[in-house]
Amino acid sequence: MSDLTVERIFSDPPLSGAVPGSVAILGSGEWIVYLANPPDARERLDLYGYHAPSAAVRRLVDSTTLGTDDIGMTDEEKAQRERRRQFSSGISTFAAASDGSRIAFLAGGAAYLYDIARNEAQRITPRDSRQTDLRFSPAGRNLTYVRGGNLYRYALDAAREHQLTFDASETVSNGLAEFIAQEEMHRFDGYWWTPDERHLVYARVDASPIPIARRYEFSAGSLGVFEQRYPATGGPNARVELHLMDVGEQTSRNLQWQDDPEDYLARVAIGRSRIGVQVQSRDQQRLRLKLFAFDGNPCGVAVEEHSRTWINLHDNLRFLPDSDDFVWTSERSGNTRLYLYRDPARNGAPVELTAKGRVARVVQVTPAEAFFIGWQETPTEQHLYAVRFDRPGVVRQLTDTSGWHDATVEPRGQWFVDRFASVSAPPAIRRIVPGSGSSQWIARNDVDANHPYAPYRDAHATPRFGELRAADGQTLHYRLTLPPSFDEHRRYPAIIHVYGGPGVQRVVNDWPPLTLQLLARSGYVVFELDNRGSGNRETKFEAPIHLQLGRAEVEDQLLGLAHLESQAWVDTSRIAVFGHSYGGFMTLMCLAAAGTRLRAGVSVAPVTDWRLYDTHYTERYLSTPERNPDGYARSAVAGHLDGIRGRLLLIHGM
Repeated sequence: MSDLTVERIFSDPPLSGAVPGSVAILGSGEWIVYLANPPDARERLDLYGYHAPSAAVRRLVDSTTLGTDDIGMTDEEKAQRERRRQFSSGISTFAAASDGSRIAFLAGGAAYLYDIARNEAQRITPRDSRQTDLRFSPAGRNLTYVRGGNLYRYALDAAREHQLTFDASETVSNGLAEFIAQEEMHRFDGYWWTPDERHLVYARVDASPIPIARRYEFSAGSLGVFEQRYPATGGPNARVELHLMDVGEQTSRNLQWQDDPEDYLARVAIGRSRIGVQVQSRDQQRLRLKLFAFDGNPCGVAVEEHSRTWINLHDNLRFLPDSDDFVWTSERSGNTRLYLYRDPARNGAPVELTAKGRVARVVQVTPAEAFFIGWQETPTEQHLYAVRFDRPGVVRQLTDTSGWHDATVEPRGQWFVDRFASVSAPPAIRRIVPGSGSSQWIARNDVDANHPYAPYRDAHATPRFGELRAADGQTLHYRLTLPPSFDEHRRYPAIIHVYGGPGVQRVVNDWPPLTLQLLARSGYVVFELDNRGSGNRETKFEAPIHLQLGRAEVEDQLLGLAHLESQAWVDTSRIAVFGHSYGGFMTLMCLAAAGTRLRAGVSVAPVTDWRLYDTHYTERYLSTPERNPDGYARSAVAGHLDGIRGRLLLIHGM
């Protein structure tokens, strides 16, 4: 058994194995393509392909052979990569043509076109330029991308670039999602094609109403000061217009999508003859799906949702193929369920397709059924499900191995690519044909004698799961990682590893972070608990944090602390708490509430005063500082500092 070290966790080859990401199925399914780290470089992504007929894997593009320009990333590109949590070099993103013959990708900000049959890549954008938001048009006749805040179209047949917008400036951009949309609404798209490729819908963003703020970044030898237009809670947001462009004539019409100037452009999706625009009110308690014709004329409100707390945005508006019928998820019943809307122009009544569990994400729709990721029995597992439109309520589970599944479904719904992991198995990918019993491994990733994790396999601490009851009776799930040679007759120090914030779930049957394995091997008990307010649960589970942060969440974490203190094998004089971001905030609040019961805490990048955080995230839970001053005061760390008795390590600005 080898000793696991911090240096080994973050060196090559990756201990979790070569785990592909961004999986896409090309055309008829002959090729499955994905991004993955080559064996010798964990910080670089290359393009790989799995050829289904031959069951062979091939590296399609080695990013080191492409060459790079000397110009660095633009500020917008840096920000977008940060918000997408993309930290690797090489190929950053790719898109596939609808017929599966070609792949477009970005590397070093340059756009390339890769021909599958010829096995060659060609750069299509000028030297010394950087592009973002690259994608094919629906029929594959055009590539579109954003450069310098303007939209461009590259006509593939003519091999010619056309500039579509011309008014970008320091504060104006076209075809890009604004900061709030990317960072907090998780909308990264800023333009959308109509199926006939005649029209392009795009967002025009003007950030000039937002005041400039300064942020500070520390390194080992310097302090950097950066200016940024930051939409602090209660303050102004960017102005977002939605334009409908006739691509051939290059004329545009402004869609009147807002009911109020403060409304958010939440999502846009395109059907056979309709543009679906999701409009969220500033207080986030109302969401409307508005429909527009391709000539820009409004066609009414197809769906309207209301909440007394907030509405969680989703990406589950999916139009059926060649149709204006669509599926939609709603929390109106108390949890996220799936609905089918037929003939929305005539206000047809929706059909409820699911009746239990939670629909997290719709991954594919066919004319007959919908495929979605979610859970039916326990939120600690995630599976792929299908439901037929003519059999509402009859949900079929398509993944059977206990653990955490994510899936990409072939357009006809005949097979899917399953990315699977569990607390005892690192991520692996296989192609599965439901009901046939057949599967093909794309990346098997067994921890055998040749696997990078093999020297540490025998001491792998497989976490245990358990449940506690919150003060209001709701179920709290926890995950416990014990030292490899755990002896219940000994007493161990313990670390509460916390996040605790909304929209995030940590207690899952998924491959655990290896830093937690390092702590367990160092002799610590590691305890994780998803408190009320965290994600992937019912609305009543999230609601207790409304109008005050750090109260219900801390109550539940202290319940977890009491559970640890009740175990004979925990040294109650040596319990600490560790967290990052919202977890850093929770670390400080838990230290203040627990007094001497917590010996120490490590708080990384905490939010200490919510008046300094952004509009969409903060107002979702706390409203505005003007409307809820007491909630902001009670949610700020400063008012609780006198309660901190344990030692504190604060890490910020790095």
